[in-house]
Amino acid sequence: MEIKRISKDGIEKTAIAVGKEDISIPKHLMTGEKRNGYIIDGRNRTEWYWDGFATIDGVRYLYFDALDVVAVEALSTELRDRALDIVRTIAIGLMDSPVSFLDLTNGVFPLSRILIIRDGRVLLLPPDIGDIISIMQSEEENTRDRTDIIRGNAEVQFRLITEMAELLYYSASGLFPYADEAIRGSGYHPVPLRCIETLDEKTEGFITFILSAKTNEMRDIMGNAIGGKNLAWFLDRSSGLVWDLSKRSPEERDAAIDNARKNSDYAQFMEKAEKTAKRNAFWRVKGTIITVSVIAAIAILGFAGNWLYRFLQPPATAGMEQEAIIEALYDAQNNLDTELLTDAVKGCRLPQEMEVTSLYVTTRTRMAYEAINPVVSAAEWTEAGKPAIPGYSIIYGVVVDSITQTDENNFIADVTWYTPYAEEDDEEHIGGYVYLYHVQQSFEFEWNRRGWWNITDSEIIEREEIGREAVEHIPSGNAVSQQQMP
Repeated sequence: MEIKRISKDGIEKTAIAVGKEDISIPKHLMTGEKRNGYIIDGRNRTEWYWDGFATIDGVRYLYFDALDVVAVEALSTELRDRALDIVRTIAIGLMDSPVSFLDLTNGVFPLSRILIIRDGRVLLLPPDIGDIISIMQSEEENTRDRTDIIRGNAEVQFRLITEMAELLYYSASGLFPYADEAIRGSGYHPVPLRCIETLDEKTEGFITFILSAKTNEMRDIMGNAIGGKNLAWFLDRSSGLVWDLSKRSPEERDAAIDNARKNSDYAQFMEKAEKTAKRNAFWRVKGTIITVSVIAAIAILGFAGNWLYRFLQPPATAGMEQEAIIEALYDAQNNLDTELLTDAVKGCRLPQEMEVTSLYVTTRTRMAYEAINPVVSAAEWTEAGKPAIPGYSIIYGVVVDSITQTDENNFIADVTWYTPYAEEDDEEHIGGYVYLYHVQQSFEFEWNRRGWWNITDSEIIEREEIGREAVEHIPSGNAVSQQQMP
């Protein structure tokens, strides 16, 4: 964001660039009473008003009484040594602001509405100015301010806490944790901060916890708070943290980022993220085509020929490492792909195999008779922000929280299981709710003589109901106009 000093009627003003002159501002945003912003100084807040717009060299600027302000980028450079205190001041400002002022976009507060005064105070711009900036900014700038700071699998009410942790991550590293497309596409697991910068252990752990918090942990923290009220938790837990980083120039920051990317741990993490993102994108785009193709192949070749063909051919998981096979298995469960689900399994049955097979048959029957696909993948639903779904649909699938290697050939996966019915419940609450279970599943592998890994044993070692969520339905008459799953 470009910031400069200008003179209006002989009085010095501060001006921030909001866009090119040839982009018009909608009239409804320029009429009526101006909405105020706030200057935050600890717990003190002062109403702030802007003066007007001026055009300089083809660029439109918003100007106001002179203030020594900088954009949030300064947290990673000249204000880096005070970043923790400044982010806490931002959190105080958001926590004490009314919901109408926050005007949250997908649960986050746009970065372009935050200006930092060099003395440590914070200026929060009003929502109408935020709308104008959004309209006039380039797509790239809007992506940075809004999309790149959203952890897509986080609870909406938890995203302001996530945003504060992201600002701390950015201050330390110079990078926003979810800005890379591969990170967003692979399940929103950011590069560990230790691969980029050395922080106090407790401070790094606090940031990492927020950026990797599970759904049940988010809900425990959020309670029933609305707007910015749950930032009280962030302020309480961050009050005793140590922040011992020094300020630096933009050039020094960029050089540090380049050096970090050459680190083997950073490179290996990103390589894995890119592979996972490609695999997830493949299943989102091609999953249905592959399923239909498999059904067609079965019809043409017949069950016996297909069985012989599959027996002689390597499985789709051949060449994958053990952890990747587990991830592929859960992808198959989300897509009700019964063949890929058991591709790498030899000499045992997966605990979820019968359930997936049953849902697969139900789905294909309804597709044949009703021309609908009644099952919505839990992974896609949560990634999309848990939008409303058609009334005939149910949510089913798995969101992977972590996969841990416990021995040379043994792994344990911690996952959240979404099902449309409660365990040991005679009544199936189809559609109205989705039930969440924390599941730990063990996997044992063996390397076979043909040159790939097989799962030789798997069992559910823990299954605990962690709650249920109401699922919003699209009214049948408005199904076309309402938000749909991707």
